[in-house]
Amino acid sequence: MSDVPFGVFLSGGVDSSANVALMSEQMSRPVETFTVGFSDAEYLNELKSARRIASQFETNHHEVIISEKEMKEFLPDLIFHQDEPIADPVCVPLFYVSKLARDSGTIVVQVGEGSDEIFSGYDNYVRHLNIYERFWRHAESVPLPLRRAISNVSRPALEATGRKRVAIELIRRLGAGEPLFWGGAIVYDETFKPRVLSQSILDRMNGHSSLQVVETYLKHIEHERPEADFLSRMTYLELKLRLPELLLMRVDKITMATSVEARVPFLDHHLVEYAMALPRSLKVQGTTGKHILKRALEDVLPHDLLYEKKRGFGAPVREWFREGLGGWFDEHLLNSRMRSRDFLNYEFIARMLAEHRNKSKDWGFHLWALLNVSLWYERWIDSK
Repeated sequence: MSDVPFGVFLSGGVDSSANVALMSEQMSRPVETFTVGFSDAEYLNELKSARRIASQFETNHHEVIISEKEMKEFLPDLIFHQDEPIADPVCVPLFYVSKLARDSGTIVVQVGEGSDEIFSGYDNYVRHLNIYERFWRHAESVPLPLRRAISNVSRPALEATGRKRVAIELIRRLGAGEPLFWGGAIVYDETFKPRVLSQSILDRMNGHSSLQVVETYLKHIEHERPEADFLSRMTYLELKLRLPELLLMRVDKITMATSVEARVPFLDHHLVEYAMALPRSLKVQGTTGKHILKRALEDVLPHDLLYEKKRGFGAPVREWFREGLGGWFDEHLLNSRMRSRDFLNYEFIARMLAEHRNKSKDWGFHLWALLNVSLWYERWIDSK
């Protein structure tokens, strides 16, 4: 219910398309839909799918196409509106689609946040679930000293290849007796942090890791619901950490930067309580998640849209760092005023940048996180 103009951010995926379809059933006028695309990253665009849904449900559709130029223009303001170094590149397209809505006179929008968490829609969830069920739960029965020995032998061989970073970290966790899943928003894991942080920071950390934050929630659900399966524990952790501390904070801050209010229908507490009570078999089947949601929408949305591979809402940070962000990176990270604080290992960061530019590795998200924290420091801590 709203007494102001409202609409939907339409990416063309299952969640936003469901919002459009179900809203259109309740309305006597066309739904207002808003979509953002990239002129320099066609592989990220879902414009065709969004246009298809807009046409099928006869919405009043709006689009904005952005490029690296718009990103660079917005970057200084992005740091201001984020307040803290969120370091999610999705904030850039989110700002421009929010501005599109506001410029059209739409003040409230529905978004799809929460659906992937409560219905297990991310590939990352399914991947960790399969690892746990097929391997991890059996490996945990092996005595810890033997696991530690196997980890100590196998990790150096993998690290020598310079690849399979996820596998290296998971082998470390298994050998250390740590849980498999720490959350879906990790840029620098515990095997990678020592490379990017300075020695003085590592000394101050004295062995502390992100596990201390994660364990608080895992221990709580273990105490409150000892019968909870692995998927339920993953979902609980995401609802306590990644969803409120990244996704909802991101969408709230960036939409409000344009004076637009975002609403999250998938996080209606009745729906969340219902979804949390569902068994694993109704959420994940084979290699895909959201099973029950997709089945429920089969009479509402096109079958191929429901069951095509999830693309997700992203931003082309890989291309941005290889093409036009070079000067920005050198000025605001490698030569940042934060460098005098001796937080980071700038020699290793320079190597990452070189590897990214010569296309031998993709460090896009890692570099974006470092650039954000440096710009944040210069804006809020040591401004001139």
